[in-house]
Amino acid sequence: MEVMSYGISILISLVLGLAGFFAAFKVFNWMTPNMDLNNQLKSGNMAVAIFLAGLFIGLGLLVGSAIQ
Repeated sequence: MEVMSYGISILISLVLGLAGFFAAFKVFNWMTPNMDLNNQLKSGNMAVAIFLAGLFIGLGLLVGSAIQ
């Protein structure tokens, strides 16, 4: 029974984490209206990629500590 509750907890954490990443991407995209992030990433803009990676790592640390 404990395995089932851990599995459900992991699934809830995964859904919340993915929703947080999606929301952070959308908020950042909304805050920078003159720059289309999808096109910048497709064209190989490493500065945008590194910034988004840092944003997602920071958000992951924040969500991970909040879930525990």
